[in-house]
Amino acid sequence: MGGKTFPDINVPRMSPAVYQQMSSEVQAKLETFFARVVVPRDAPGKADFGDIDYLVEGIQIRATLSDDLWADIGDTINAQRYLRRGGSHSYAIPHPDLQEAYVQVDVELSPGDGTPAGAELFEWTRFMKGDSDLLQILGICHRSLGINCTDLGMHVRVEEIEPYNKKKALLLLTRDPNKAMEYYGLDATKYWAGFGTEDELYDWVTDGRFFSPSAFERRIEKSNDRSRQAKRPMYARFVEQYIPNHPDKNASNTWTRQEALQEALGMFDKQEEYDSMIEEHQFKEAEEALWLKIRTVLPLEGSSLLVALRGLRRWVKFQDGEPYIASEPDFDDKPSWTKLMAPGSDEGLLSWVQSHWEEAKVLEKAYSQSLWTFMCKFGSYP
Repeated sequence: MGGKTFPDINVPRMSPAVYQQMSSEVQAKLETFFARVVVPRDAPGKADFGDIDYLVEGIQIRATLSDDLWADIGDTINAQRYLRRGGSHSYAIPHPDLQEAYVQVDVELSPGDGTPAGAELFEWTRFMKGDSDLLQILGICHRSLGINCTDLGMHVRVEEIEPYNKKKALLLLTRDPNKAMEYYGLDATKYWAGFGTEDELYDWVTDGRFFSPSAFERRIEKSNDRSRQAKRPMYARFVEQYIPNHPDKNASNTWTRQEALQEALGMFDKQEEYDSMIEEHQFKEAEEALWLKIRTVLPLEGSSLLVALRGLRRWVKFQDGEPYIASEPDFDDKPSWTKLMAPGSDEGLLSWVQSHWEEAKVLEKAYSQSLWTFMCKFGSYP
């Protein structure tokens, strides 16, 4: 939080010497509470520091002074102030050199703590949070190719699914930083050695195999990009200064989104999972197209049409690919007719619907009335 969580007390920026001293002292104490403790790497060339950010994972089984782990941590590090913010906890501890001054310590519990994926999510989150705005810069450079890093790992966005379900469109590739860098075509050895300056970091990002000025220009800028540009100086300098000053960097790169996808499917062995996602998408499209046709053959509109459609969904079942009116309702809200009907039987099915929709509608009206009667009598649905 940049040392601004406690506005009513003096939290001065720290020199590198004070930062290193306090980082080491507090880390040793946190390691009595957690199996993994790390300070994600700061931006290159940073002259001073507003706070100390820790990422932790693997709560140790230990006797605590109370039932509140985070309060015990505060006591152990001599915190004078404490603020809980979801999975992150901020403490103000006495400054080692200045009277009436404090050092802000932020401790964030890594996603997946206590789960089988906890260790790999810790390493991924460490990568995500390292070098200040690095992952935001990688993200903006590769967005047009459908490559996306979230707190759960590196993904490709499946283009066909993305317009109607952005979350479902994400295909997880890896949570291993080294494999992610290999896919990006980035020098992992250089990354782990660290960057001396911002320009070194920018050069490293743009030396990746996918980067090109045209891909960067094709990005669709979102409101949070503009907000990030206003609030994140390192990110802003990359967008506003570095990119305009390097117009020819990897200008010959011509990767398309489909080519980047195919490369990912092969490298991470995700073809089968991708095919399953596409198959589900195609079923969805086919189902929507079928029900659009069904709507057009029903001589109804408004609420009458809605009752008839609901009746068809609830009362029509299939046996050996053939539809029939059932004696009991189907409580699946969205039965998939395209998976149940005989292949290539669209026209026959539409003809059957024209002959049987009235029967389904009558059953649905009676069913709805019985539900209403039950609710009026007992105060809730059965």
